[in-house]
This record gives sequence, structure tokens and C-alpha cells, in this order.
Amino acid sequence: MTTIKHLFKFFILVLVSELALAQVDNTTEIKALSKIFKEQISTITHNQNYIDWVITDTINKISTSVYRDRAQYFVYVDRNPQAQNIMVGFFQSDKNKITIIGWDKVSTGNPQRKGHFITPTGVFINSMTNLGYRAEGTKNSKGWRGLGRKNSRVWDFGWQKTPHRNEEREIRLLLHATDPDFGEPRLGGVDSKGCVRISAKLNYFLDHYSILDNEYEKYVASGNHSWLLAKDRETVKAPGLIMIVGDSTVTIED
Repeated sequence: MTTIKHLFKFFILVLVSELALAQVDNTTEIKALSKIFKEQISTITHNQNYIDWVITDTINKISTSVYRDRAQYFVYVDRNPQAQNIMVGFFQSDKNKITIIGWDKVSTGNPQRKGHFITPTGVFINSMTNLGYRAEGTKNSKGWRGLGRKNSRVWDFGWQKTPHRNEEREIRLLLHATDPDFGEPRLGGVDSKGCVRISAKLNYFLDHYSILDNEYEKYVASGNHSWLLAKDRETVKAPGLIMIVGDSTVTIED
């Protein structure tokens, strides 16, 4: 009986949250996050043509998903080898508007290396169906901490299909930090096995503010416990759950 009550409470909370998230007034929050991003993570900027292309591609991809009516934070990754950018933004669904929080560099998949694959494009969901985890910080035989420093967050977007030579393959699509000594200096170039590598500072930002933790936050709000979420986090008003991957290769130059 207790379990049924908890489930009922959870589903009611989800329904109310979905209705509330259609419109969110978080202008002050966005300004504060943008300031923190520029001071602590990156001051990277791009020309207006490129920014417009990313915004258009973001809206196009969100509009074809089931999350088009949800106001939420998100991340957008451009896998173009000449770009290798990540944008943290906010989607205001009632206005179909994107507000940019900040830009940083990433490394996506390098299909030219053996056992490596191109990062697939699309809209990918950070769902509790594929539980994320935290890095142990252990080094491999080459001294790499492949998922970053100990306790770095790993977001798991599940098994995803990606083209590979003349066939289609499946990879486990992750968003994670990389080795701070060897991997971070290489951000900005294709380098991963197919996942999206980000800096330690961006990893902390996304984790600390629960930018992509919509489902986890609802789970906790319904009276449950999640060991994955940081105890000292400062959750944003409208956490999201999507990572969008696009490719500006044949469309625009930055």
C-alpha cells in the first residue's frame, strides 16, 4: 500500500510539474548562471551567423521531439570537426525561444581511429532508465583517467545507433569529463570513442545546478532518495533532460 501511495504521489507530481513547466519566469536565474559560466568556465564567443544556425537547429530538433512543450535547460553539441562546441541554453517553450548561457569546447567521436565511432546526431534523453554514475578516478595503463577526476559526473544516454563505414553500429552514448592532464588540452578536436567529452569545470556546472536532471529531481521530490545527485547542489527552476547533437559541417563556417 505504501508503494502505491508513493507511485501515485510521484505521478501527480510529474503531471503538475509538466503543466507548470510550460511557462517559467527565470530571467534572474539565467542572468546569474550566465555570469557564473563566464567567470568560472569559459568566455568563448562565436559569430552571429554560427549562433543563429545553432539556435535554428536546436529549435528544429526540439520541435520534432515530445519535449517541445516543456520549458527547460539543455545542452547542444556540434560534432563538426572544425567546431567541436557545446552550448548550454534554456528553451522557453511558450515563446519558442532559446537563451544562451554559455559556450565551451568538447571532443566527440573520431571514426578514423580503430574502435572509435562518430557521435550520432539527434535528441538524447537523460532518463533514469539508464542510470548515470560517478567516475572512480582510476588511471588506465597509459595514466589516463578516462572519465575525469574521482566523483566527476557521467550522464548516460543509453545505446544509440551511429553510422560506421558501410553499416550501422550501436554505441553507449555518454556525456562525461576527461583526463584533466591529457584529455582537457585536447578538447576542441575529435578525440573520443563516440561519447561527448567535456571539461571538469563544465562537468561540475551541469552537475551542481542539475541542468539535465529533470527525472532525478522529480524522483527525489516525490520522497525518494538518489545517491547520484550532489548533496550541495543548487537546482535550477526548470531542470532539463536533453542533449542535442548537431553537425554544422556542410551548413556554415565559424
